[in-house]
Amino acid sequence: MTYKSEFDWCTLAAIAFTAAAVALGVDYWIGGPIVLVLLLCAWPQSYEIRREGLLVRTALTRQFIPYAAICSVEPVSWPTRLRVQYAAASELLIAPAARAAFVADMAKRTPHLIRRGYRLVPAFA
Repeated sequence: MTYKSEFDWCTLAAIAFTAAAVALGVDYWIGGPIVLVLLLCAWPQSYEIRREGLLVRTALTRQFIPYAAICSVEPVSWPTRLRVQYAAASELLIAPAARAAFVADMAKRTPHLIRRGYRLVPAFA
């Protein structure tokens, strides 16, 4: 199952502000690369739940996380973000548009984690 990311209005506002600053006379050698980086950040992500693990696709990268390596999935202070902790000390912040469905789908594929609301935590915690 593939989940799309939620639209980020803050990044869109930053792109518009920087583009307007470049149009009004800010040095384009400074503003141009900033707009390019912001556009790459605004590129929609997708999260694909496969049989063997979670595949996160961004503008330039693809990251695969096996289910056995996932330690927890928890919401963070930003209301729509989820923190996926995996391996020894790695984490990834994601923002699926259908957060409840994403967590339910992940709960089915991670039997070593227990569901508590929008959280998936280790069974021994």
